[in-house]
Amino acid sequence: MIGQRIKMSFLLLAGMFLVSCQKGDVQEVADEISVSVSEIQASASLASYSMEVSSNTRWNVSIEAEDVQEVIWATLSRTSGSGNLQVSVRVTENRFNEERKAKIVFVTKGGKKAETVLVQAAGKEGGDPPADDLLCVGSYNLRMSHLDNGTDNAWSERKERLKTSMLSCPFDFFGIQEVDDKTQTWLDSELSSKYSFCYFSPYSQNGKGSRAQGIGYRKDKFTLSDWHYFWACSTPDVMTVNDKGSQGSFNRGGCCCILTHKATGARFFVMNNHGCLNGKSNEESAPVYVEMEKKYNKEGLPSFFVGDMNAKQSSVEGSVYMTYAAHWTDSYLKAVKRTGAAGTYNGYKSVNGSSRIDYVFYRGEGLKPQLYHCDNTLYGGFYPSDHFPLWVKFKIEK
Repeated sequence: MIGQRIKMSFLLLAGMFLVSCQKGDVQEVADEISVSVSEIQASASLASYSMEVSSNTRWNVSIEAEDVQEVIWATLSRTSGSGNLQVSVRVTENRFNEERKAKIVFVTKGGKKAETVLVQAAGKEGGDPPADDLLCVGSYNLRMSHLDNGTDNAWSERKERLKTSMLSCPFDFFGIQEVDDKTQTWLDSELSSKYSFCYFSPYSQNGKGSRAQGIGYRKDKFTLSDWHYFWACSTPDVMTVNDKGSQGSFNRGGCCCILTHKATGARFFVMNNHGCLNGKSNEESAPVYVEMEKKYNKEGLPSFFVGDMNAKQSSVEGSVYMTYAAHWTDSYLKAVKRTGAAGTYNGYKSVNGSSRIDYVFYRGEGLKPQLYHCDNTLYGGFYPSDHFPLWVKFKIEK
């Protein structure tokens, strides 16, 4: 009898405990948000378009441009809300002969996002849009064409996605690395309508040949002068095997030029680098680039130092990065806005980049980096190269 009472009391207490736990437990519900349309194709005329937002929490909404420029041609009916609501976007008349794009981004308090792409058609009888006063400077390691044979990343498979990738970047001028004979011929053919290229191979005393690097520039905007190349060693005018160690033996050096903007006459010094793979060699070669900048940029023109430098950011005194950062400024650190992947090297497998070893450094008064972008776009799920293209938009203040 006593045992039955104890058993009943235990069951009663257990039941009360379960009820108490059920009443006291607070189940966290994950944020959810979606929008009824993924893209709005707006006409060139003044108009409004509606979207249905579905959510289980509070959210904010904003319009974002592809760069740091403010979207002044589109406005939203609200900037925040809760739950299920309708949001409309109003576009002004597009009086220019180019379409314009933006993203409408919905974000919950927990960071969950939903997006709608907004594309407004060009005006049929519109004029040219206002000139972009931003200078776009970049770098792209293209990877040698003879590598990766027999894979989805072989040259025959990736050259079209590489072309699409390069043309989608708004480069005004940029450095390129790992450019063999086949790639040089391909670049001069496939991208010649937009860019001119100059190449330097450190494996030939005259600077010509395969296993090269180079500088590309918009042929409609710039002219090139003062082209120079050098080896990153104590005898920069002499072809040298200066990258030695466990990673192999290589010839390393840089090339540089002056680019003159046709419309304004503004001149810029540009230097490209493909850094040593072996750490000790990279440390020894780094000061040479500073010396060559001083030698070939005697006028102190606005200076850009770009390339695959095979060096990670480091605070260790005497490191490769710090040698460069003591003379130039890393645009990644100073840009008003950063977008895209965190790392520039992807190894064909890291969509966010496994390390940042490609750079756009700058030097000179009036250069203000506005947008840093590392473009990690994939094409059909495949990479265009084992490095992502990197570009920075600079505002030039007088």
